[in-house]
Amino acid sequence: MRHTLLILGLLLTQPVYAASLRTALDQAWENSPQAQTLEARRAESDAQTVAANSLLPGAPAVILGHRGDQLNSNAGKREWEAGIAMPIWLPGQRDARQRQAQAGKDGLEANIRALRLKLAGELREAIWQVRQAEAQTRLDEERALTAKKLAEDVAKRVLAGELAKTDLNLAQNEWRTAQAAVLHSRNRQLQAQQAYATLTGMTALPDDVSEIAQPKPLPDDHPVLEEARLAIEAAQAQVRVAMNSRRDSPEVELSTRRERGNLNDPYASTVAISLRLPLSTDARNLPRSSAAQTALTGAHSEYARVRLTLEYHGQQADQALQAADQVLDLARQQRAAARENLDLIQKSFNLGESDLFTLLRARAASFEAEQSYNQQEIAQALARARLNQAQGVLP
Repeated sequence: MRHTLLILGLLLTQPVYAASLRTALDQAWENSPQAQTLEARRAESDAQTVAANSLLPGAPAVILGHRGDQLNSNAGKREWEAGIAMPIWLPGQRDARQRQAQAGKDGLEANIRALRLKLAGELREAIWQVRQAEAQTRLDEERALTAKKLAEDVAKRVLAGELAKTDLNLAQNEWRTAQAAVLHSRNRQLQAQQAYATLTGMTALPDDVSEIAQPKPLPDDHPVLEEARLAIEAAQAQVRVAMNSRRDSPEVELSTRRERGNLNDPYASTVAISLRLPLSTDARNLPRSSAAQTALTGAHSEYARVRLTLEYHGQQADQALQAADQVLDLARQQRAAARENLDLIQKSFNLGESDLFTLLRARAASFEAEQSYNQQEIAQALARARLNQAQGVLP
């Protein structure tokens, strides 16, 4: 309830229009929890890059040891050892990890662009819902105003004896119907504005949201297609890592030892270097390589599915825009004809040559034609926006 009241307060206090569609998208991005999560993952991606570029594949280990015969003969035998064990990269392993880190970073940027496109689609729909509701409200208010004037005119003519009382009832009912339509349209407008405010965190609409759209083949840099392509590269990098990491990292151990044989002997120091080389086994490697290959196969399949889906959506959007252009032209002709017919019948009614019922029918037909034209005009603009959305065009 408090959230709704806050939005209502914003609707009453903030300006109606904002700078641009890009500004609105930036606001929606700042207001999106998913976007903030992806932005936070940049630090994780940077950490992967740092790890892949490090001199060692893992953390070194300190070695400390002591050996003596205190619990046995206690003849004074003592041995002290200190050293460090350092893992080293396998041949090709570091390069594979670096490529994997870069693929992860590129994939994250593609995720961000794809999410931004998704938000752009939601924003386009929300904006045109508001614009459609605003247009309907204006049309209903104009209808209510003309219905009020007609009812007042009919009331005067009833008093003058020119029209019957039934005509006044008809005119007043028309006015009441128009008033009810205004209340409904204002409520729908408020709901559309609330949805837009929830998405962007603001109520100001862009000054101009009209878009220019041209049919064209699916671009290779479409954010969603690019996301799927980079997922293949990430899977390929994981396969390379599995191939170049078929055993655990070898360890080089460097240590020094001080020891004596008994209590009367002096301490002698020695230095030792050793190499620990883990062996490669199928039990360790097969699950990892199989999982990497499965992920790569899945990435290729997903890329093919995404490409087909995007091409289909692009064709649908193109066809919808063509249909919207044609329907808008028909609606324009119908509106012109309905306006002309209403003017003629209005003059005839004023001269007493036609009845009120005929006038009300002409007014209803003109209103429906005007409403159809307004809705189709917005549908055409939305169809352009949807075509750009299908083609991956960001504001």
